[in-house]
Amino acid sequence: MKERIHLSRLYPLMAILLLTTAKPSFASGLNHHNYRMSIDSPVVVSDSVNTPSKLKAPRERYIDVSLEYGSNFTYRNQIGTTIINAPYILPTVLYHDKTGLWASVAAYRLINPYKQIEADGTVSTIAPTWIEADFSAGWDYKIGERNDITLSYMYSRFDRKIQLVKEAPGNTFEGYFAHDFKLIYTGLRGDYTYENFTGVIHGKQVNVPVTDYYASWETSREFFIDEVFSRKDYFEIDPMFTLLAGTDNFIGRFIAARYPTSKQAAHYAHIASQFLIQEFVFDVPVAYNIGNFTFTPSFEYTILTQKVTETAPTSFPIYRFSAAYRFNFK
Repeated sequence: MKERIHLSRLYPLMAILLLTTAKPSFASGLNHHNYRMSIDSPVVVSDSVNTPSKLKAPRERYIDVSLEYGSNFTYRNQIGTTIINAPYILPTVLYHDKTGLWASVAAYRLINPYKQIEADGTVSTIAPTWIEADFSAGWDYKIGERNDITLSYMYSRFDRKIQLVKEAPGNTFEGYFAHDFKLIYTGLRGDYTYENFTGVIHGKQVNVPVTDYYASWETSREFFIDEVFSRKDYFEIDPMFTLLAGTDNFIGRFIAARYPTSKQAAHYAHIASQFLIQEFVFDVPVAYNIGNFTFTPSFEYTILTQKVTETAPTSFPIYRFSAAYRFNFK
């Protein structure tokens, strides 16, 4: 449900306190819903800013430029051997057209040296580097007042020296459907990823085709607080719960290729090929919007049920902060 709480006659300090104590008014308000571009991306797409919720959102043309800091880099919410070893920055440029078509370019850069355990047990350190670049294009459409559909493709280039993404597939097709129940906003997301790897294993040229499937159920609840410090600003709080299921062939296929006669490797590859629940994710972003600027600190907590590495933690927090500016066009 989209709700707004007007605070024009209250002091700013009272407005901040009301972030956690305001009671829902159930009044029709403005539609500000944002949704992620993909399972693995914090970047959001929105074509319904400042639109009365009882009306169909008009198409908008805009460019979003943003920069995000994150306390740890992940792939498919999987993490490396520790929970604090890979803070990053993420610059992003996104163009959204009135037709609903959009495209974006984003890149992750590690800002600390990255330590990892090699196959022979030694520890190596990689200097701060660009670890991933994503080129995405998609189309979103609104059916009626409450249904959102998005179709997209993402091509990713990874730094293959980093173990976490050494075998990550670079092509992702995604479909997303969500419905606004007013009380909650919930959606289903499906990903198909693939890559045809070639390389040398045990001195032989090998071909390792990798295909993975992911599906997630996302549920969120939006709260708005208007006119906190001025008549042109507002807070948006959007707690979200995500249940992610999928396969881990990008790890399992390579284990089987490296140890073709090992029963243990075959057993793990079989488990990795099964479509299993991977993780539960709790995310609480708090966005402050003023004019064309948006500043968003967020806290995310992930509980893993399937892990890429045995030494990875079973749960971990990630802290993020992003600053974005929107250029609107007619």
